Amino acid sequence: MLGYTWDIQVKIVKYTLIIMILIAAAAFMSFQEPRPFIYALIFGTLISILNFRNLALTLEKAVTMNPGHAQVYTSSKYFIRFFINAVVIFVCIKANYLNVLGAVLGLFTIKFVIIGTNLFTILFSKRIFKRKEEE
Repeated sequence: MLGYTWDIQVKIVKYTLIIMILIAAAAFMSFQEPRPFIYALIFGTLISILNFRNLALTLEKAVTMNPGHAQVYTSSKYFIRFFINAVVIFVCIKANYLNVLGAVLGLFTIKFVIIGTNLFTILFSKRIFKRKEEE
């Protein structure tokens, strides 16, 4: 059974993959040896997508719990996601075939997409900025 946030998850993941491909294409054209950056970008992006899915599952389960259990459950899941991000960065530091900057950019790509889609929705769908003639 898919959760009630499935549609938004799919939309965010699609945009994230598109942005990742655009960044990888830019790196391919910009760097002399782009493979370590692109591999790390893919690695970081895939881990961030998995963390995003884990967050969605955590929140969907936490809303069915009483507040005390929900707080403990979400806090423990948060630290697990935090630890996973630390492991990704550590692996990229130790592996000479991965670029740390690419991994960090991959980990943050989904966050940029979420902020960007929400900002786009606020600015253009709800028409916060109106022309003087419309008032």
